[in-house]
Amino acid sequence: MPAYTRSRLALAAVVTVLSGCGAGTGDSGTGDGGIGLDSASSSSSDGSTSTGTDSGSTLPGPDSSSSSGSDSGSSPGSDAGGVTATDSGSDTGSTSSTDSGSDAKSDVAAPSEAGRSAECSFASGLNVAWVNFANDVPNPDIATFNTIFANAYAAGGRVVRWWFHTNGTVTPGYQSNGMVQNLPQSHINGVKSILAAAYAAHVALNISLWSFDMLQANAGATHAQNLALLQDTNIRNSYINNYLTPLVTALKGTPGLYSYEIFNEPEGMTATGWATYRTTEAYVQTCVNQFAAAIHAADPTVLVTNGSQTFDYCSNAKGKTNYYSDAALRAAGGMQNGTLDFYEVHYYTSNGTSDSCFKNPASYWGLDKKLVMGEFFAATTDGVTQDDTYTYLYDNGYNGAWAWSYESDMAWPSMQVPMQDLYSAQKSTVGSCR
Repeated sequence: MPAYTRSRLALAAVVTVLSGCGAGTGDSGTGDGGIGLDSASSSSSDGSTSTGTDSGSTLPGPDSSSSSGSDSGSSPGSDAGGVTATDSGSDTGSTSSTDSGSDAKSDVAAPSEAGRSAECSFASGLNVAWVNFANDVPNPDIATFNTIFANAYAAGGRVVRWWFHTNGTVTPGYQSNGMVQNLPQSHINGVKSILAAAYAAHVALNISLWSFDMLQANAGATHAQNLALLQDTNIRNSYINNYLTPLVTALKGTPGLYSYEIFNEPEGMTATGWATYRTTEAYVQTCVNQFAAAIHAADPTVLVTNGSQTFDYCSNAKGKTNYYSDAALRAAGGMQNGTLDFYEVHYYTSNGTSDSCFKNPASYWGLDKKLVMGEFFAATTDGVTQDDTYTYLYDNGYNGAWAWSYESDMAWPSMQVPMQDLYSAQKSTVGSCR
């Protein structure tokens, strides 16, 4: 998420809390001010979203055109299937490992009617990332999701990234003793309705569970419970056993499910980050490991990833550190199956060109797994023209591209033509990602 967006979200949350609005647990409002041109809703700068019905505009197809945006010179943007995991997180240090890279394009698995089974080489798509910040479940605005999913598919997209808990003010929900509540059926129903809408539109969902926002001021009083979830073994296990494992079990085999993402930019809530409150990278690694283990145990067929802010935290190239390698995660959280199936990294020009996916091929990062660019602006960046952003990533060995974001910052249709151009050139590969 771009840095200026993070600032707007924090300010908006303060206004919301002071005005007594929100989800009843201390926040919530957030969101960005962009409006998707074909969307049935508009997002305001305080995160509220006014919704309506689709105006009946013609959905753009892969051969249609749209206007392109401008340059991207802006800032960037949980264990074991009911088994109690062992906490090895600490306040000191993190473990990393060196991964050997490959410049061959790998296949990223994608869902079929019975869950993940088909394979796709390149997961083309975009970020929603939310319709109502942290509040899409239990009562999602399906009309708006329908529009977003239909537009993404018509442009050649096949995967959409969506944020679920986000800052934890609505889901998962905490008991008075601080433990995470048992998963309500209404939460299952809410997620399933979004998945059904995605599947009906012929796209699949990457569900991003948590964001650095869990330790932002926009989480209100819930930030303290979120911090305990990150750092307290018993509370972390209550999330695993009471909520995450039942959720993954309930969604197993559901059409429209692509992957789970543990965190969006968790580095933002560590010592080097920007969140209002902080934890450590070691606790982040512990959670990634134990949450991934829980997901894999409950559904061995589904993919798991984690959204790193930059390559500084997800590569060993040029003095960087990969905190999310198999060895690093196992050392932190103790769970053998708590590893990622593919890497997801974000890039904005404010990160600096040493982290640029538009200056370096995927092989440069020396990673041992598939690599998806989970956030970037579909705008002219580091010498790559706007219309060529998706094509550049495809041609340079990356395994997916999800531009930020349908309703904020570089809003739709900024990514429409880049997606269409790639789809037109690589229809048999990109279009088969389902």
